[in-house]
Amino acid sequence: MGRNGFRCIVLGLLAHSSMSFIIGSSQTSPLISLKSLVINNGPSSPPSSSSILPLYAKKSSKQKKPGTSKKKNQYASTSGFGGAATAPCPCGSNLGYVKCCGKLHKDANAYAKATAEQVVRARYSAYAKREIDFIIGSTHPLNKAFMSDIEHWKKTIEMNCYDNFELNSCEIVDESYEGAGESEIAKVKFVAEMTQLDSREQTAFMETSTFERAGKHIAKGAWLYKEGLIETAPGMPEPKEEEESEDEDKEES
Repeated sequence: MGRNGFRCIVLGLLAHSSMSFIIGSSQTSPLISLKSLVINNGPSSPPSSSSILPLYAKKSSKQKKPGTSKKKNQYASTSGFGGAATAPCPCGSNLGYVKCCGKLHKDANAYAKATAEQVVRARYSAYAKREIDFIIGSTHPLNKAFMSDIEHWKKTIEMNCYDNFELNSCEIVDESYEGAGESEIAKVKFVAEMTQLDSREQTAFMETSTFERAGKHIAKGAWLYKEGLIETAPGMPEPKEEEESEDEDKEES
């Protein structure tokens, strides 16, 4: 028998052994040895023990699907927010972001049912989380800052999104409602606190925001930010810009 004929016989035996292992009974030995490579020195020389490379296949009693193993105290997230599911809400409510302002940012129905105070908190958190779509979507069409060019408006907000500050508390001072139905007006006074990232300097401002609805066809009748009156927050120094401008006017005259 020539070398090629011997190799054909060996390959045929290997193929038969492999098929027996795959379709055989459950009593197959846990450790199967396959003589998978035979190297011959001559046409009639038998294979030596050193020329046989054994391949082993361990029999597994149970196959685990990848990604199904869990460590103790681990659970799968179903919120879709990733790490934000357990992160505290920037508004300072002591609730998780998902259970607080995150609901208004992601759920139009939750936003439509929210009170004016909740919308104030959600807008504050939107600046912290860079939820620019919510900032735009919760702005009244009659607001002076409203822009018909939405893409340009988004870029404007991105450049003024308090990137150099850490927003960590929105304290509600007062909330009041006037009128009824579609003509109802809500006013919310709040103190927005923030920390400068580089210097860690604490700063704050106080604002009284006015909210109105613009009909069911806009944000499902939710409260929309129409205007705001900014004041000095309690404990913060009064701004000196007006005094400085008056001094400059006197010097020029």
